[in-house]
Amino acid sequence: MRWIAAQTATYDILIALFASVIGLSSAWNYAVTGKRLLAAAVGLGTFGVFVFSFVKQSLGLAAARKRQSSHELEGCLYTLHAVLAPNSPTRVRLAVHVPVGGEMLEQVTDYIGDQPKPEKIGRQFPVNAGIIGKAFREGKAFAGRRLNDDYEGYVRELISDWNYTEEQARRLNPGVMEWMAVPINDPDRQRVEAVLFLDSTTRGFFTPERQQLVVTAVEGIALFIGRRYT
Repeated sequence: MRWIAAQTATYDILIALFASVIGLSSAWNYAVTGKRLLAAAVGLGTFGVFVFSFVKQSLGLAAARKRQSSHELEGCLYTLHAVLAPNSPTRVRLAVHVPVGGEMLEQVTDYIGDQPKPEKIGRQFPVNAGIIGKAFREGKAFAGRRLNDDYEGYVRELISDWNYTEEQARRLNPGVMEWMAVPINDPDRQRVEAVLFLDSTTRGFFTPERQQLVVTAVEGIALFIGRRYT
């Protein structure tokens, strides 16, 4: 709904709708005064204007949605996921987050490597917390791992080491053992456009070799984003 409200085509459709109401009212007035031919012409013209305006603006909305769709970006993540864990029982998840308003990072893709959960898309995390916030602020790739197998110890670790509130920490996946975040820069490397987040339920998964593979892959993903979305 927020995206629809931000599109100019939405308001063009509403303008056409209200204009059609006025046009149909005029057609009705002509009809009740016995000017049926004129009423039919006005009514038909009003109907045509509304239908063609609606179709045109709907196609514009569909095209805009396609341009902003993350489906192709998710295709890149599926490829990276397959390279990281080929035929492996290890659960690895990947997702992309983008800055919103300067203070938050919003998840814009499903977790690749997990069952799709639409409620995950749109979640926001503060830029001053977590590994994705650190990667965004400093513009560097980071990897981390949990030190405590005990859940309560893990929560305290997230609060003290990663600057989460207790509420935020308890909403995170309790089965994750390691995580990684890599900034996705604009073509000129002047700013961070997004952050790739990865996590794994297996200790020792993000070896130096895998970390380098992810960083190299992100260079290609950044190039794709620059050409596809800007």
